[in-house]
Amino acid sequence: MKSKVEFYGAFFEELEKKGFGVAPPSSPDYVADILFKGKPVAFYTKNDMIEKNPFVETQEKQMERLWDIAKATASLCGICSDQPYDEQKAIKMANGVVKINEHDGTVLACKHHPLLGYVLSTYRQEMPDGKPVQRQFFYNKDEAFESFATRSGLVDARKLFSETQMRFIHAGLVKLRTQDEEFSEEDLKEIGKLVDRVEELMPELHKGEKIFDFKRILDIFSMGSGMER
Repeated sequence: MKSKVEFYGAFFEELEKKGFGVAPPSSPDYVADILFKGKPVAFYTKNDMIEKNPFVETQEKQMERLWDIAKATASLCGICSDQPYDEQKAIKMANGVVKINEHDGTVLACKHHPLLGYVLSTYRQEMPDGKPVQRQFFYNKDEAFESFATRSGLVDARKLFSETQMRFIHAGLVKLRTQDEEFSEEDLKEIGKLVDRVEELMPELHKGEKIFDFKRILDIFSMGSGMER
């Protein structure tokens, strides 16, 4: 899902297929009024919630159906429904916001929404108070991580290697750091820095992946012009 507008169009179209109607908002707080048999039974609010009209008799089952339609539509639109961070590494901030990563004044964060899943965002921190500026929102994890890599100045290795190749590289580096006794302490520090760099680009890898044969890593680097992009 590229934007909420995409979801709105799909959701309102689905409502009409299911026997509901959609009308212009009766309040500036709403995106649209939701009708049933000509009566405004609910409102779709600007904070993406479905609010029952207190002045019209509406059964709870009908409200549940509206929510079910909305959630099914959001899922079909491709929202980020799986938690995009690890509990032990992410930092929980105010108002339910979770900081996933930070580099050079750029932050990758997310907040769970009951309808739209994990809404991710990237932004710059305005000093000295760290106020968020130039915030961009994303409903797709890959696009959010790509934005963070670009805005933070990190080299976007995902344009050089496929996700599978990145995982091979990470696993091989971890194996070198933990199982090879021929490296000096300084070498191990440098390998550790490379591991950290890969995990900045793909935070989900820091949990630890299955150990792969390092020869497969070398094969990837030797692919030359045939490397995936």
